[in-house]
Amino acid sequence: MNIIFEILYRIIVFPIELIIEIAFDLIYRVAENPGIAIIAVSLIVNFLVLPLYQRSDALQDEERKRQKDMSKWTQHIKKTFHGDERFLILNTYYRQQNYSPIFAIRGSMSLLLQIPFFMAAYHFLSELSLLKGAPFLFIHDLGAEDQLLAFLGTKLNLLPILMTVINIISGIIYTKGFPLKDKLQLYGMAILFLLLLYHSPSGLVLYWTMNNIFSLLKNIFLKIIPKP
Repeated sequence: MNIIFEILYRIIVFPIELIIEIAFDLIYRVAENPGIAIIAVSLIVNFLVLPLYQRSDALQDEERKRQKDMSKWTQHIKKTFHGDERFLILNTYYRQQNYSPIFAIRGSMSLLLQIPFFMAAYHFLSELSLLKGAPFLFIHDLGAEDQLLAFLGTKLNLLPILMTVINIISGIIYTKGFPLKDKLQLYGMAILFLLLLYHSPSGLVLYWTMNNIFSLLKNIFLKIIPKP
């Protein structure tokens, strides 16, 4: 299992991490500021993968339309039959429609795309010694938790909360008119990223916050602003 994971990491994640590292080094040499380099790398990566996200959105739209077209009969079969009989009839109906249940994975393409990019950024930025002790704007140390909020004598991290709020707003815009299942899936991912990144170095959280801001602006442009 570890060998398979290592192979997948080398094939999928490592090239992304290499792009992030090269872009960061080049920008840092010019800006001499790790915070600016993180923001710039986030924008570069997002622009590079934008065609992939557009293609995944098209596949998701296609899958939702297909599911909606078949929903009348699939719901009827599920209500009328039970057990093995329902399973066999559903499979027969899917074959008649040239549809395979595995196609449903297309409905989660945009979420699946985030995983290798998250792993690459996490591995590179969480281990980057250059961030330790480096300030940026209101962040005192990019290599540590931001601890910018104080509540009842307890230090709280502001950036992960801000990241999650932006992520949820972006999700609300993106999933307008979507089934409840798709909405819950996106909101669940937002909470998962909050849990994963809450105690992470603020430099890494800044990177993912910029990703979410980019995603929010993209969704506003594609979903809200009318196009001629």
